[in-house]
Amino acid sequence: MAKRDTGEAALHEAFDRGLGKGRDPSRKDPEADGGRTTIRSPWLGKPCARCGHTFRRGDVVEQATAMTDEVRHGGVCPDEETAFTAASSREREAFYAGVASAHPPPPGLSLVRLLPGDPRLAAPGSAGRRPSCVICGHTLRPFDEVVVCPCSPEAPLCRGAVHRDAIRTMYCFDEWQKSKIGQHCPVTSRKLT
Repeated sequence: MAKRDTGEAALHEAFDRGLGKGRDPSRKDPEADGGRTTIRSPWLGKPCARCGHTFRRGDVVEQATAMTDEVRHGGVCPDEETAFTAASSREREAFYAGVASAHPPPPGLSLVRLLPGDPRLAAPGSAGRRPSCVICGHTLRPFDEVVVCPCSPEAPLCRGAVHRDAIRTMYCFDEWQKSKIGQHCPVTSRKLT
């Protein structure tokens, strides 16, 4: 009996330690990370109540709303931020060209940079959701680089988009292709040949 009690006590202790780690305030407290979204933030992937864009790593959160259902971006939302930088600049184009030369897409893969005004960047519609990556679910933002119609990018059949963005380290297309899920269209679930 004593061994069983010791084992149960150890199990209870381990459970309590795990529970304590789960309740660690640094994992939920927006001030712990300077108000920036991390992979441990409970609002990661939730839509902003103001603009509808999902929270990504590095996004600033309005600290008063961080733990509510009405979480909002702190400062400016992604669309407002790019409104100031919407005009094409030589520096931006040179930066994108440098990234593309250092980390080129696979041969034959056509990438599209979503520029302001692209229909895939539409504000939330009647369903209340913005267009999003069909793999990760994050909303599409201005200047994201995507593969349009991942099943047939060379002759797009649909407007579905998947991130393949080296600048933002969003390799949803690559991960989809490596997985068994990559054998099926992420838009229609049709088996690919």
